[in-house]
Amino acid sequence: MSTDSLRSKPIVIIIVDDHQVLTDALTIILRSQPDLQVAGVAATCAATREALARTCPDVLLLDISLPDGDGLSLVPDVKRLCPETHVLVLTSASDEKTLMRAIDSGVNGFVMKTRPLSEVIGAIRQAAEGEIVMPTGLMHSLLGRMAQARGTRADQPGSKPLTPREREILTCLARGMSGPGIAAALNIAPLTAKTHIRNVLEKMGVHSRLEAVALALRHGLIEPPI
Repeated sequence: MSTDSLRSKPIVIIIVDDHQVLTDALTIILRSQPDLQVAGVAATCAATREALARTCPDVLLLDISLPDGDGLSLVPDVKRLCPETHVLVLTSASDEKTLMRAIDSGVNGFVMKTRPLSEVIGAIRQAAEGEIVMPTGLMHSLLGRMAQARGTRADQPGSKPLTPREREILTCLARGMSGPGIAAALNIAPLTAKTHIRNVLEKMGVHSRLEAVALALRHGLIEPPI
């Protein structure tokens, strides 16, 4: 974890999954980390909404397939009830349609259930910082398809035009770069990079960096990553 991502408070997490063995194991492992705190576990969409009414976590670790509905249907509720919460999809699904739907919903990224626990922990820390959480190759593949699917160039989403620097920031995000990585590449202060990223999200009316990149590609604001 980089110096600028260190927190004075632990990262608060709610786990949403209906497989108890998995959630029990995750809870034990995550609570063993001094910078992580599991505030609750939910097995259904209904229980998740109740948990969010009590606690807004830093990260919602969300399974897509739940007994009473589609986990992605919860994302609008998360953004309404807890706008500062970052959604990280914990999934075994790898089909393109589902992943692209998740991107459009405004999640921060994905971590596969088949990955080592160390990667899951790292993904949670990344998500808490607002970073895009996805293997770079997968992100480029999905975003490239989104760019190919766009029709004619549309007006920019949002009410305010992006500056050249903000489009540059978007291009860096599309390449899978983190906030500190963008700061280093553009020779700007990390706080300045964070401010630019925040301004981009506000202007585009989106909730995550991943959603901003997807929307920018669809509207032809940036070129797809190579």
